[in-house]
Amino acid sequence: MLNFTGQTKRRNVNLGNRAGKSKQELLVNAKIEREKRALARRNEENAIVIQSAVRKYLSNRKTLSSLTKHITQTKSFKLVVAYPTAILNVMGADVMSRVLTNLFNDGGLLLNLRLIRIVSQLGYHDYSKDFLVSVLSRLSPLKELQKEFVNATVVLLETASYNLPTEVLLEIVKLIKAFGVDETETVASVFGVSIQHARNGNNIKRFLQHLGPQYAPEFLLIDTVSSDLVENLAYIINTAENIDKAAYCHLILICVSNMELGSLSGCENFGKLYNREFVDILTDSDSAHICDKMSAFVKHAPSVESKNNILVSLIAKPDFLKKAYQHALDTNTNRISTPKRMYLLVELLNVFLSVASDFEILRNTDVFPLTLLRNTTDSLKQICFESMWNESGPWQEIPDLYLNTLKKIHLRDSRLHFCSRKMDADYWSISDCDFLNVTITKYIEDYETFYRENLHSSHSEEDETDNFDLVERKKDIRQEFLSHLELSFSNRPSTRQFRKLRILTKAPFFIPFRQRVEWLYFLISLDRKRLALGSDGIGGLFPAWNSSSGSDKQNATISREHLLEDAYNAYNPIGESFKSKLSITFVNEFGPEAGIDGGGITKEFLTSVTDEAFKIDKHKLFRSNSNHEIYPASKLLSAQSVKYLWFLGKVLGKCLYDHVLIDVTFADFFLKKLLNINNAKSSFDDLASLDSELYSNLAKLSEMNAEQLQSLGLRFEATDEDTLETVNLMPNRPASIVTKSNVLQYLLAVADYKLNRKLKTGSRAFTGGLYTMIPPHWVEMFNSVELQMLISGGDKDIDVADLRKHTEYGDYTDQHQTVHDFWEILEECTAEERLKFIKFVTSVPRAPLQGFGSLNPLFGIRNAGRETARLPTASTCVNLLKLPDYRNKQLLKTKLLYAINAEARFDLS
Repeated sequence: MLNFTGQTKRRNVNLGNRAGKSKQELLVNAKIEREKRALARRNEENAIVIQSAVRKYLSNRKTLSSLTKHITQTKSFKLVVAYPTAILNVMGADVMSRVLTNLFNDGGLLLNLRLIRIVSQLGYHDYSKDFLVSVLSRLSPLKELQKEFVNATVVLLETASYNLPTEVLLEIVKLIKAFGVDETETVASVFGVSIQHARNGNNIKRFLQHLGPQYAPEFLLIDTVSSDLVENLAYIINTAENIDKAAYCHLILICVSNMELGSLSGCENFGKLYNREFVDILTDSDSAHICDKMSAFVKHAPSVESKNNILVSLIAKPDFLKKAYQHALDTNTNRISTPKRMYLLVELLNVFLSVASDFEILRNTDVFPLTLLRNTTDSLKQICFESMWNESGPWQEIPDLYLNTLKKIHLRDSRLHFCSRKMDADYWSISDCDFLNVTITKYIEDYETFYRENLHSSHSEEDETDNFDLVERKKDIRQEFLSHLELSFSNRPSTRQFRKLRILTKAPFFIPFRQRVEWLYFLISLDRKRLALGSDGIGGLFPAWNSSSGSDKQNATISREHLLEDAYNAYNPIGESFKSKLSITFVNEFGPEAGIDGGGITKEFLTSVTDEAFKIDKHKLFRSNSNHEIYPASKLLSAQSVKYLWFLGKVLGKCLYDHVLIDVTFADFFLKKLLNINNAKSSFDDLASLDSELYSNLAKLSEMNAEQLQSLGLRFEATDEDTLETVNLMPNRPASIVTKSNVLQYLLAVADYKLNRKLKTGSRAFTGGLYTMIPPHWVEMFNSVELQMLISGGDKDIDVADLRKHTEYGDYTDQHQTVHDFWEILEECTAEERLKFIKFVTSVPRAPLQGFGSLNPLFGIRNAGRETARLPTASTCVNLLKLPDYRNKQLLKTKLLYAINAEARFDLS
């Protein structure tokens, strides 16, 4: 290319290296630009508003300055009416003071309305005491402006960030009286001013302290009640002096009676009312409807401890429990009227049953006589059953509290029998035919299947002695199952079968004992089927296919000299396989004993092991109370002792599993632990079955006055009988002195130490072993008395006709003279002698729960020959009586009674 000089030259053109912007970037940049422009517009608009306000302020100030130069009485009136807040906010307190000084208040509505508006502005700036008083003093208290004055006062108290002078607060209190606020419903607004929302809550607290002694609000409408009002009334009660506390306490009850549950949570001063002084004030005033009001107060308790404080205080009041009973009663029918009216009585009984001794329940006539307790139990039983069984009705969906209280009564009655007396042994069972005829077998199978499917931890072939987590897991599965069932019926009507199952899980005592026993044995039969323990199961034909099921017989050689040790070594390691049939060879000092096990040697093994462990107890695993009832020892000699206890729990489970009764009685508190009552935590009442003398002495402490307790010099300490060391009953805290205010806590602490802390290791080990054989939900259908019957048998006499009906004979017939004489003699014996006879032939002094037809093997009488010098003997392992053919009734009776009293079996002749 030629340029103008005629020379060629290269020209470079820079086209740039920037890439073109994407669509997204263009959109983002556009958005940023829009936001910048919008911000600029807002700033410009704000500037215009500020400029306008400044111009307006300067204009107003100029105008007001001119108007307030020469103030006359007439002019001050016009200024206050025309510019009440403008003068205060623009010209300040000094100018406003001059205006008010010249003001004459003629009592007109308009002028006083403007003055009230000034009052509402006083909280926004820090004004002097004199100025504040001068503003308030200019007011004329007109009834027509009462509401406006109250609103202005509330605004002042809530907006003032500075401390209002005492004189100002007193002037406000005086005006409240002058305006007649205390005589109308607007009083709720004054007493309910919010401390929480105030800029300086201390102003409101001081105001309430001055207000409280002057007036108590008498006119409270339900729709004016608020949590702030209740909290402020409580603050007045707690802090103010020279007040009518009774009036304020009743106002509190009126308020809480009309508030939603949970609306008072977090109200600190309200929570402080749950004390004995509050109860004393209310009960001493003897107000009408006290039970209705107190019922609502108890429901609103901020914590369980607060609620119990009130309930214990009410129980301590003479006749209050009886008053609550009368309140719950329908005077026309003499029956409990509604669950709502019964609520307070149930709450009181729930606590009363927790703190009262057995002696107090049976003997007291002042607090709650036994007749009233029986009547209440009648009604409570009906209410709880109806709520669970019927789909609709007045008792539907009652609180869990009602059933929990009924369970406490049932536990007490199971040992005291104040309801289930001899004339009404089936008191707790429901007699409704429709209910009794409902079959829930299918649900019980589902229950068992769910349990097995959710028991993830394998425990069939290992030593479980220390596997306490598994024990807790078994307890949790039951709750999961119940929740699972509840959900399955959430969207469809529940069936009668489901409702009966729910009753079984929540209140099993409504179902007759014998029916529950049948269900237990049905569960055992299902388990046998699961493990293929029946003779016709396929696992029995092909053991190798089912080696973990326990279908093979478990062989063992057991020395009579070392029964427990050999039994433990042979059968503890096999876990759940202990449920299968046992093949045992006994060895004595002469060598192996001959015998073919048709079930009898297994029974002999179980009864022999339990006799050695529970009665002879050479390993010191158990202790007994004054009634010779046993429980695990608190001091175990070694770690092996804990393992033995685990194994003995399995042995007890094996006895229950195989329907073998054993002659052992456990302490009631320990049976409750096995049933997982209160999560295996024993209470003060249970101390009676550990040490009745200690229980009696401790119960007396609750009846002593403060001086008597002080003279004893008791502390929260106990002596360990095993080590003789002093133990602090409240760990991690200094041992405090026992006083009247904490004596109940001391009783509970002693019981907790004796029954729970000391016995925890042994009790958990035994329970864990039992649950290996018998899942928790199998035995939780029963109470402690019923469980003892499952272990050792039923009634305190035997049914001779039933025994005779289920008797097998060897070389005898039922019509034989000696057999005929035998049955006549048994009929003529006393109940005690008959029980001795049953122990003589079966090793257990009780009849089987399902009658003698369930005895395995059946009771038998075998002809022992014509040698009349011999005594009758027995083979307890096969329930066999070897009876010589005496052919003389008197001789037979003499020999039989001698034998059963001497406990002759194989060897005595």
